Parts: sequence; structure tokens; C-alpha cells
Amino acid sequence: MNERFYLGWDVGGTKCAAVVGTEDGQIAARAQWPSDAQRGPDAMIEDFLAQAQKLRRRFDVTAAGVAIGGPLDADQGVVLGPPNLPGWNQIPLRERLREALDLPVAVAHDAAACALAEHRWGAGRGANHLAYLTCGTGFGVGLILGGKVYHGAGGLNPEIGHVRLRDDGPIAFGVRGSAEAFCSAKSLSALAGWMQPRRWGVEPPTPARIAALAGAGDTDAQAVLQLNAHAVGDVCAWLSDLLRLELILIGSLARYLGESWLERIRKRCADQSLDRGATCRILPAGLGEQLQDCSALAVALAAIHNT
Repeated sequence: MNERFYLGWDVGGTKCAAVVGTEDGQIAARAQWPSDAQRGPDAMIEDFLAQAQKLRRRFDVTAAGVAIGGPLDADQGVVLGPPNLPGWNQIPLRERLREALDLPVAVAHDAAACALAEHRWGAGRGANHLAYLTCGTGFGVGLILGGKVYHGAGGLNPEIGHVRLRDDGPIAFGVRGSAEAFCSAKSLSALAGWMQPRRWGVEPPTPARIAALAGAGDTDAQAVLQLNAHAVGDVCAWLSDLLRLELILIGSLARYLGESWLERIRKRCADQSLDRGATCRILPAGLGEQLQDCSALAVALAAIHNT
């Protein structure tokens, strides 16, 4: 039996990973290295190509996929300047990798890639209309509509983190009260400083410390998690009503904060949505620590399956 293998590159501002895997989402090999993103795109691409060459000595690879932060034109595979990747402005990544690898290549926004992976192998299997909310360092959304990943005009992914959620609040990327300022994992520290400036305004605790304090019964920390969960629930209600989704999957924070945090999100969504949340389930992402690797792999499959 000749098994097909696919090559994926997960690009981050801190670390990168190259993976080889199969159509059923099994990772056969993996390499990770520091991004050193300040060097710019040429050096980072060369790092990946060196790792890809090593992996291709072991595996006959069919296609390659890249999961990378936006903004980007996923239709053309052009990276348009992610804030965590200096110098990645108008980089025709798909064409450069096609030429270097002599393979079909697809490039996707990292949130869309996660949605695609969850839809193919994770908690989103069987759902044709779903959203994946990152709830990680940033706050992004990936959409599967009608069984296919959604890109907007110009191949752009929706940027829900920049939507203004409240009139007041912390600032994220120059927008006060944005969804990212309330809903990301990183926002927990800023929320603590904003909500309780006398206690935490000078040196807010880390997100992990806030979670630990909340678990130990600290009411200030619990209030931070409550506001964060309510904000995520509001976004879920918008998405559910606007897109009539079957399922919303929550990323990083769901793993770390657990079921009680998710229940607050579900209740808030039910309170705010038109049908009281009856048609849209809210679950943690199912692929856990493997999600980032599988996301790049899912994009590689999309390069030949057009999903």
C-alpha cells in the first residue's frame, strides 16, 4: 500500500515547525526551530527549505501547506504584513515555495488552517458550518461554511479581533475595547490591570497566575475570567446569529481554563443570541497540542483537494 505524505510549515513569530503527515492527520515526522523573525522572510524561508529537504529524504511528499498569521491573500498565497513577522510585506510565498519545492503549495491564515484541521480530523468532523476562535496570544477566527474554508474579498480572512466590542477597555493593536483586548489569552493581564488598577495596574499578573488565583478563590481574578468569558460569549452569539453556525470551537484558553470557563461562554451566548443558543454548540478544539501541526498539514491537503 503506497501511503501519501504531505509537508506542512507552521510559521510563528517565536517558533516554526515543519511536519510530514498522512491524509488521516497522523504526524510521521516533525522538526521545530526558533523563528528569529527579526531576520525577515528570506532567512525564515531558507530555514524551512533546509528542514523540508531533510524530511523529503525520508518521505515522498505529494504537496505542501503553510499556516501563517495574517493579513494575507490566501487565494494568491501572498503574505501582506503580519504584525509578528517583520518584513513579510507582499511576499509571494506560494510561488516561492512552488518553485523551490516543485510541489503544489497552498497558504492559509493560521486561524483558517486550524478550522480546516478541526473540520477534517478534530471536534468539527461532520459539521459543515463552524467557526474556530483562537483565544490564544491573539484573537482570530477561522470559518468553515458549506464544508469549505471561507476567505473574503481578495483572499482575506475575517479579522474579528479588531472589531470594537466595548466602548471602554484595554487597547489591542491601537483599538480600545476591541475583541482582541477582551478575548485573547494575552488580554487577561491587560484586563486585570484595567479592572483593578490599584491592585494590579503597575505590574499585572500573567494569564497563568490569574487562572491560578481564580482557582484558589481570588474574587478579583475570578472577575477577570468572568469578563473575558462574557466577551467571548458575545462574539459567539454574533457569529451564531449572523452565520447560523452548527458549531463554534474554542482554542487555547479552553484547554487551560477548562469546562467552567466554557460554561460561562455558553450561558452568555445563550443569553445574547436570537435562538438562545439552541442551534449552535460551543466546544473546545479537539486536536489539543497537535492542532498547530495538523493545521499546516490540512492546508497541504487543500493544495490538491481544493477544500
